[in-house]
Amino acid sequence: MKRINKALAIFALLSVAYACEDIVEEDISNDSVQIIAPTEGVTIEGNTVNFSWMELDGADNYRIQISNEVQTIIVDSLLTGTTFNHNISPGDYQWRIKGVNFAYETAYTFPSGFSVEASDNLDNQSLELLTPSNGIYTNDDNFTFTWTPIETADSYTFELVKNDGGEQTVLGPITDIVTGNYTIDDSTVFDVDAEYIWKVKAVNATSATPNSQRSLFIDRVAPNQPALVSPTDMDTTTNLTVNFNWTNGTDTGNLQSAITNTMEIASDVDFNSVIETFNTANNTHQFTFDSIGTYYWRVKANDAAGNASDNSIVRSIVIE
Repeated sequence: MKRINKALAIFALLSVAYACEDIVEEDISNDSVQIIAPTEGVTIEGNTVNFSWMELDGADNYRIQISNEVQTIIVDSLLTGTTFNHNISPGDYQWRIKGVNFAYETAYTFPSGFSVEASDNLDNQSLELLTPSNGIYTNDDNFTFTWTPIETADSYTFELVKNDGGEQTVLGPITDIVTGNYTIDDSTVFDVDAEYIWKVKAVNATSATPNSQRSLFIDRVAPNQPALVSPTDMDTTTNLTVNFNWTNGTDTGNLQSAITNTMEIASDVDFNSVIETFNTANNTHQFTFDSIGTYYWRVKANDAAGNASDNSIVRSIVIE
């Protein structure tokens, strides 16, 4: 029996050792990332710079930094993969990169300098959209669309497309825009809750960029009132720690954005003395009371577009 127990103990130790080995990160602190492009002294025509580097064994991610001619860092990003495309205005720049994993990181590469020059040929350039952000859910119908101007563009063309079971242009193309923005304050343009795709391209006398596009989602229907599940009203317990549960009703809108629930617990039925406010994407919350007494709780649903349901009914719970 002792031999069996000893064998089992050895097996357990070996299992732990192998398990630990599996999660130990490779030490890459003495390694370095090899850059491919842009290399020192390169001049790039246009506004799109393609950064690339060799894959480093043991690196899970890469941190890239790009600085301008006055050494201000304009990009500091953690990336996967070995390429990164970024729009940059004309000027002189430097970039460097390092490999990282959970436990280790390499030193940054020596900064590599490059220049960006404006080009009259817009065909291979891209327009950088700024606001609104891509994929935003909102209940608004008044927007100012903005983008980064291109030095060699004469004007911009804007188009808005509604996708409600099929794409349909609802505005545009609007041509000869000479600024880096376009405002829509006509509620009839966003006549239904749906996905709206906005597209912009830069144009000059001889060329044009491809359309850059983003989506926004109009959702103006509030979530239904949550229904409380447990504890039941006027429930009594001697346990200071209580699990609260509720359900969300069906969203009847044309679009359903993500819902966050706001739960409140108060020491009075009018919620003038709130002792707990908790936001969660789930339908449950555990709370530990400090003292005995009668408390009240309710839940409200808020969606990502900014719509809010009515508060649920109020329930009481007695802690004895």
